[in-house]
Amino acid sequence: MATQNPQRFELGELLRGHREAVGLKPSTVEQELRWYAGKVSRVEAGTRVPVAAEIDRLADMYHLRDGERETMHLLADAARKRESSARVADFAQTYVTLERASKEIDYYDAELILASAQTEDYARAVLETSASGQVDERLSDRVARGAILTRPKAPTVRILLGEASLHRLVGGPEVLRDQLKHLLEIGKLSNVSVRVLPFAVGAHRAMGVGFSILRLGAPSLRRVYTEGLTNATYIHESGEVDTYEHGFRDIWALAADERRSVTILRRRIEQIE
Repeated sequence: MATQNPQRFELGELLRGHREAVGLKPSTVEQELRWYAGKVSRVEAGTRVPVAAEIDRLADMYHLRDGERETMHLLADAARKRESSARVADFAQTYVTLERASKEIDYYDAELILASAQTEDYARAVLETSASGQVDERLSDRVARGAILTRPKAPTVRILLGEASLHRLVGGPEVLRDQLKHLLEIGKLSNVSVRVLPFAVGAHRAMGVGFSILRLGAPSLRRVYTEGLTNATYIHESGEVDTYEHGFRDIWALAADERRSVTILRRRIEQIE
């Protein structure tokens, strides 16, 4: 299998910007190009790539200059290239693609450790609840994703965990203990920060919501990813992304700082032992 690459998202962002600049509604573009309803939304979200002739038609409608038209064609050519996919649920393929290209990743969840920060045993326990008999195939991919944290030019990663994640016995006490020790180790990396949001904080802005914010440098994009049991949502509208960024900033400030979070993790490890 193959999956889409980040150039699809950059192309979609640029096309949306040009369309809005000339004041055209998606339905107008779809009617002019004889596209089905909703195709403009898919193109601008990066899930569909127009063919060369369609790029020219769009360039005409958006009154693009020669240089802008050439940029669109180059991006479209790059966007049609395919990358090898990870063994994850279909709805998570795009997330893995974005994760590979990210410059910054912010992650918050009340109960679940970030996939790329999971130990093999913890990941196995998680996958056994959802991988439908494909645990071994998906496990190797998930563990390999941890390399993103230590690769050259690794992204800046902020991991914010609810205190419940330190108590849910995923895989049993020993597996959880080793997972928490692993969090202590990756928290020593210069590009990784780990914080715990204590129960004592009480109500907060992101209660009931787990999400990741991914920022890419080239192309310059922001995406919010939220996942359910059967599908996922990729949020790209600037105002909505801003809301998630402000929310993350608020709960990051409420959380125990890195030093106190280390103390919380160590205490929990001692309790398990």
